[in-house]
Amino acid sequence: MIDQSREVFNDIPSLVRTIFYIAAAISIIVFFTGSWLRISTWFKGGDDPNDPVPKKSTLGLARISLLYIFSRDCLFAKRVVERSKLRAVMLLFVYWGFIVLFIGTIIVAIDYDMGADILKGGVYLYYSLVLDISGGFFIIGLLFFILRRYIFSRGAVVSAWDDAAVLILMLIIAVSGFCIEGIRLARFNPPSMDWSPVGAAFSVVIKAWIPDDGILLSLYRIFWVFHAATALFFIAFLPFSKQFHMFAAQITTLEAGMRKSKLMELVHD
Repeated sequence: MIDQSREVFNDIPSLVRTIFYIAAAISIIVFFTGSWLRISTWFKGGDDPNDPVPKKSTLGLARISLLYIFSRDCLFAKRVVERSKLRAVMLLFVYWGFIVLFIGTIIVAIDYDMGADILKGGVYLYYSLVLDISGGFFIIGLLFFILRRYIFSRGAVVSAWDDAAVLILMLIIAVSGFCIEGIRLARFNPPSMDWSPVGAAFSVVIKAWIPDDGILLSLYRIFWVFHAATALFFIAFLPFSKQFHMFAAQITTLEAGMRKSKLMELVHD
């Protein structure tokens, strides 16, 4: 097995690292604050004494929403399959790709910031392979929905600007991430390249166009900063976007089901 490990902040100046951590903290604070405010707004007002399902706290509603997002309906796009199998497959590419990449980012944070030292050897190779393939499917799914909605739409598209913004931001984050990986592979040509098939494809194109290592290093740093800034902006922006309604949809759907179930119990009692 190839002896490889995950290199974090490779060739990134210490000042840039410090700024990144500060920006990341701000982004996370904005995300949780915005999420809390949005969820609180959805359920403002007092409880109806005749409502068989009493209101829950903001924290409780957020927990229910997150749990429902990982239900079978969401994980396997059951409702979308009934309307279009192709859309369902592409939605799963986006959904699962996002989840895997998100988990991969958390693993990197645990490995580097907490000193877990788990991303090395065979674990790192399989980690790279899974994230690379997931990222590739993620991009395919995003391109499908962007092209279908905004390029090849059969009718006029009436849409808020942030509908496109969320999709485009995710696409930029994914593509810039592969550009960073491609530049790194083009510079160092590690023996583990075969375990990063999408990144390796990017590296072939990059190396063919830019063979100079000095230019590649500069591009690596530029893309790294751009990728990090875009990702942190996306995190902070998400609670204020129209797409955040996914959380509200899960809560209201679950509450409606609970209310119907409770009413049926009352009728049969």
